[in-house]
Amino acid sequence: MTSGQRHGRLLVVDFDFFFHNPREGVSAPHRGDLELYDWAHAENHMLCEVIWPFRAEGFLRAGIDVPRCEGYEDFWQRFTFTSDRPPLFYADSNLYAGRLTPAHFALSGPKATAWQEIHLFDAHHDSGYIHDSGPASLEEWREQGTFSCEDWMLVHHDKGSRLTLTYPAWRPGGESHPPMIPLSTTVDDGADVTTPFDAVFLCRSGAWVPSWCDDQFTQMLNAFPGQSHLFPGSEWAHPRPDPLPAAQRMADIRAEQKARFYAQMARIPPTSPEPHPAAAMHPQEQPPGPGPARTHPRR
Repeated sequence: MTSGQRHGRLLVVDFDFFFHNPREGVSAPHRGDLELYDWAHAENHMLCEVIWPFRAEGFLRAGIDVPRCEGYEDFWQRFTFTSDRPPLFYADSNLYAGRLTPAHFALSGPKATAWQEIHLFDAHHDSGYIHDSGPASLEEWREQGTFSCEDWMLVHHDKGSRLTLTYPAWRPGGESHPPMIPLSTTVDDGADVTTPFDAVFLCRSGAWVPSWCDDQFTQMLNAFPGQSHLFPGSEWAHPRPDPLPAAQRMADIRAEQKARFYAQMARIPPTSPEPHPAAAMHPQEQPPGPGPARTHPRR
């Protein structure tokens, strides 16, 4: 992966920026117990689509509303763009942000193969994570020759792009795993970003953001002040099936089973306890009680 002619500024926004996960950031009592967020994450059909009714059931059984995205409504108003109708590509995975070049947006012709700058708004740095099933260094990553949603920022690093990351306010400490590259990071303060952007990529992150928030993603996409297009060739199913009806049915069935169990337990007569061994002894053979010891007269 080599550097190329650099041009333009790309804004990349991951929708999980707006989904406050208290297990990964600051506590939030209104969003429920931390254990409700003990989730596995991977970009596959199971964790992007199938799992959400079961996770939603946990919130319903806890008696709280399912958590929603927060702070996305006026997000675009904080930015300026170099055109009146800025271009935007969207997809489910940030993997596709690693493929984007200025040429995708018809900026500066086909020779523009790298961005001057990329500014990522995300709850994760996407700049390489050291774990058992992946490369342990930037050098190993280069030898591997592929990238994913975990390390697509490394592609742009190798092209010489200037990279900036803004974490959401609910995750001020960032991630515990450091990036594989030098990365300028900050925490969102809600202020306007005055430097203009040429293009935008918006990622839904279906394995991190519940499917019951898909309507909010639609609202954010529709609020964009430019032209929005699905990234060519990307997999896309939107909105995903609403998980809440199935979650409510499962919660109702579980509540009914629990009620039947306790009702059955209430109808079972208590068993007679076994007589205490001391009660079967002859009165004269019973052990002395807690009172003062008695002495017998001499004979």
